[in-house]
Amino acid sequence: MEILVIDYDEYSLLLMYDFLTFNKFQVLMANNARSGLQIAREQQPDLIICELNLPRLSGYEVLRILRSEPSTASIPFWFLSFEADMATRRRALQQGADGYFTKPVDLNELLSAIRDRF
Repeated sequence: MEILVIDYDEYSLLLMYDFLTFNKFQVLMANNARSGLQIAREQQPDLIICELNLPRLSGYEVLRILRSEPSTASIPFWFLSFEADMATRRRALQQGADGYFTKPVDLNELLSAIRDRF
């Protein structure tokens, strides 16, 4: 299974990479929205985990763009964010996200969610 992680924070990317590869997933990484979109289009991963508050293009915009393209529209998309309020979570899900995790993410909870989904 291939997972694309999009996050501007190098530490978060490396943490996710180490954890997911340790658990036998193939991991693609992007440190900005544009490269994340390109990788999603070219590789069509099984899951995209994206920071909500990316610079330049927000996670909402990344989601909107991917959902508008037939080749990426059905890829499960989960947000990561420091924003823990219910209004933000609700908005993310209403925009079409399949999941929402608050940073710092509970890695065991994330792993459980991945295993439950796939």
